[in-house]
Amino acid sequence: MRVEILQELGPDDARLEIPWASADDPTLAYIDLKTFPDKAQELDECRSRPVLGSLLRAINRPDSLLRSAKCHVWITHELAEEERWDFDFPVKVASYFDLLFDSPGLNANLGPHLRLAEEIERGMKETRLQAQMDIAVRRCLFHAEENWGYYLTLFVHAYGATENEAETAWTLALLNLRDVLEGLSRAPWKTGL
Repeated sequence: MRVEILQELGPDDARLEIPWASADDPTLAYIDLKTFPDKAQELDECRSRPVLGSLLRAINRPDSLLRSAKCHVWITHELAEEERWDFDFPVKVASYFDLLFDSPGLNANLGPHLRLAEEIERGMKETRLQAQMDIAVRRCLFHAEENWGYYLTLFVHAYGATENEAETAWTLALLNLRDVLEGLSRAPWKTGL
């Protein structure tokens, strides 16, 4: 599995606001799954892909140092030229997950986000799947404190000759990611954040 860390901190790069709400669809808005974990089951994507619900529950466990902000999953046959060269498969299951620290103090500092990205990269790079992960470090406005900070977006894309094959690779990638994140939540490295 190819894993790459990207710093997207420029003025034109994607940003997040917490809490967020879609301007186009008022039914799409931030759900605090740390406080209301059962709401993960209400998300359409979790109903159709139980592994996503499992990942979100792991991220938002009470003892986890993380919380989720947004996620999305889709299937496409439109691949970038680089993806066609690297994977040579016609189908991609594409997804992203926004992660925040559960501590306002950590969210305000870039260093912990870069370190977390490196730990995720280290944990995922031995995964042997037709998949790739980009870990983007981005800026976030936290409305509760009215402060700018940071968050991570994890893009997980898996490929296959059929939708079933791509979905299987994506599911395995998410199971590995869940295990990595659970391990990081218990690991001694977090005390150095």
